[in-house]
Amino acid sequence: MNTEIILPMPELKNALPGFNKLVSRRTTLPVLSCIKISRKADGEVNLQATDLDAHATFTLATSQPGEAVDVLIPLEQLIKAAKCTGPDQNVALLIGADTTKIRYFIGGSSVQQPVNTIPVAEWPQCPEITADSAPLQPGFASTLKEAMQCCSDDPSRLILNGACLDAREPKAHYVVATNGRFLYSANSFTFPFKEEVIIPDSKFINGSGLLDCEPCLIAVQSMQAKDPANDPIKYVSLQSKQWRLVSRQIDGNYPNWKQVIPAIDSKWTKIKLTDTAIDQLLKVIPNLPGKDDADKPIRLRTGKNALCIEAKDKNDQDWTSVEIKDVTVTGRPKETCINRDFLSPVLKFGLSELAIVDEFTPMLCTEDGKRMVIMPLRPPAPPTTKADSKEPDPEPNQPQPTTSAANPPSTEVQPGADKRKTDMAKDAAKTETTKPAEPVPSLIDQIEQIKEALKNVVRDLNGLADAVRQAEKDKRMAEKEVETARTVLKRLQQVSL
Repeated sequence: MNTEIILPMPELKNALPGFNKLVSRRTTLPVLSCIKISRKADGEVNLQATDLDAHATFTLATSQPGEAVDVLIPLEQLIKAAKCTGPDQNVALLIGADTTKIRYFIGGSSVQQPVNTIPVAEWPQCPEITADSAPLQPGFASTLKEAMQCCSDDPSRLILNGACLDAREPKAHYVVATNGRFLYSANSFTFPFKEEVIIPDSKFINGSGLLDCEPCLIAVQSMQAKDPANDPIKYVSLQSKQWRLVSRQIDGNYPNWKQVIPAIDSKWTKIKLTDTAIDQLLKVIPNLPGKDDADKPIRLRTGKNALCIEAKDKNDQDWTSVEIKDVTVTGRPKETCINRDFLSPVLKFGLSELAIVDEFTPMLCTEDGKRMVIMPLRPPAPPTTKADSKEPDPEPNQPQPTTSAANPPSTEVQPGADKRKTDMAKDAAKTETTKPAEPVPSLIDQIEQIKEALKNVVRDLNGLADAVRQAEKDKRMAEKEVETARTVLKRLQQVSL
């Protein structure tokens, strides 16, 4: 007798986009391209996907009485069935002793298609989180989504490939993310732990409904690795109404991000943007020239209650300037040059207060506990003109010696000629001695050069450390794949022909 599991179309269409963000189509393990569908003894039906580092589980709203059963269904086959089935119809799994079929509808007619299933024993075990889950404050879901958009995608800096929940200070807990050139932070949260938790950046978090329902529950737990010599493995669990994500944390210590946040004083110029100004900026920025440059530079220039945003192509001599209306400027006129791709998230996140001090200091953007620090671009050098490179003309009153065939140079020694030669030699020597020397770099410039060199060394060391962590991660994944392959080979050896 077949066991039937009903998958309601409204819930299935809510779950499939999230699974599609987590399941890889280029995996070397066929089991990772499947969805595990389970019915427990109490009738609860779960759909689960994994990429070995994270497990995402979707629970159906209604229970279905029946015997407990597990089955693996290829995600592509499930997506095709859902596309053909109407919103008022359901997809069903018919699980038999030897075969499994999927029932769906094409043009209103019922169709049963065999499923090429994989043994459930090959499914990677989801870590069991036994720690208590605690609800998070309203607004955490949207804040984590924003932080995920600010993470780095550089594989050599693995520690920056995720959002950090920083709870090291008892009185101030933060959500932080950075790509090394701009930084996002938000506070007003209380986490149920006292350390830092780094959640890997995942398309699943933004592409599923995990964070669409509040409150969101969080739990953190460490588990001993199979090899006792290795450090414990840390996991974090995020749970909402129907979704639950259990993900492995990124190992390592997050950088000291607070040291790059500048302190605001009276020297800073503050810009307050209204909703109208933000909408105008979002429309202007993509259409300014220079968007094909590597750094995509734009210049912000302030005046008396005025803000101008400017840009130009490499071959342009003048800046293209657009005045932004409905802004309030407090302070002296200032300007700074930044990457336009870093300003767009500021506006989309609703950070309406900007602060500028000079063209070499990071720009600070704030709003209701959220902050973004944007590193400036180096100011463009003024274009050199022909007049700058032209050699000086001779003094106008100096007669130039001329020779011709009619007037050959005289070889006769004139009276006082030796004295004039001696005087000219003395004057030439005096001119050489009074020639100004090349400017020597100041002590502050030398200190800045040394600081920049040390920063490069630290940056290279951090990159090397992140590369080593990535190599260790790849090694663990390879060991998992080898272990799975060995398990399959052992089962094949037990099959009798």
